[in-house]
Amino acid sequence: MILVTGATGNVAGYLIPALREAGQEVRALIRDESKAGPLRDLGVDVVFGDMEAGRGLGAAMAGVDTICLITGNGESGSQQMRNVISAALESGNPRIVKLSGYGTGRIMDQHNEIEKELADSGLKFTIVKPTFFMQNVMMAAETVASDGMMYMPFGDGRVGMIDVRDVADVMSGVLTSEGHDGKNYVLTGPAAISFHEVAAGLSSALDKDVTYVDVPSEAARESMQGMGMPEWLTEGYIEVFQGFKDGYGDLTTPHVEQLTGHPARSFETFARDFAGVFGAN
Repeated sequence: MILVTGATGNVAGYLIPALREAGQEVRALIRDESKAGPLRDLGVDVVFGDMEAGRGLGAAMAGVDTICLITGNGESGSQQMRNVISAALESGNPRIVKLSGYGTGRIMDQHNEIEKELADSGLKFTIVKPTFFMQNVMMAAETVASDGMMYMPFGDGRVGMIDVRDVADVMSGVLTSEGHDGKNYVLTGPAAISFHEVAAGLSSALDKDVTYVDVPSEAARESMQGMGMPEWLTEGYIEVFQGFKDGYGDLTTPHVEQLTGHPARSFETFARDFAGVFGAN
């Protein structure tokens, strides 16, 4: 039995179906009962709890061999992860496969801090650290569809962007196989690309001109605050963006192909597969 936390999020949306297709028994920990239906339709054992408050974690881990630890970004992220680790230690020492991140600033500081605590906990663990998700480009889908413009605060920085589907494939393999204890896998796509190249990839997939416009950090901050994003998280994203702008994500690794047996998906493949999101017929 694998327990997946953050089971209604982006990565889990691909991961849980992959685990079920592989015949794996899955338990999903969620907070919102209204989101249980699609998971139950997949044959998933749904349990309810709150990682931040620590409620329901012990019951969720009963009979669990492996925990897939996924948390959303936010100021309480460290507390959520600590509560899961504490409950795991009390429940019989299941293995933890933690979805982390690769970047700079307070969000990544949380992950790095918890990774050290996990290494010191005595639990068996594996860390998976993807870079910037290609699916995050969908934030620009509306303006790409309406006027062929993409506004992002990345300057000319190059990032080894990765398709979430590849992250899920790696996670599925690590969760269901041996030999990964103590390993730390940084995941990237096949090439480090700039948003100028992202725009070119979308132009080709959509058969229309798409232009990337670099947005100053202050304008990006005002936009996120205008959407009601908490200040801590807004500043966290600005720090991540600045790191990528400065070249922190300019790398590639072979881990996707090594762990899944297939090459990492290119941005061109992503753009073709999701062209409809960006307004293509």
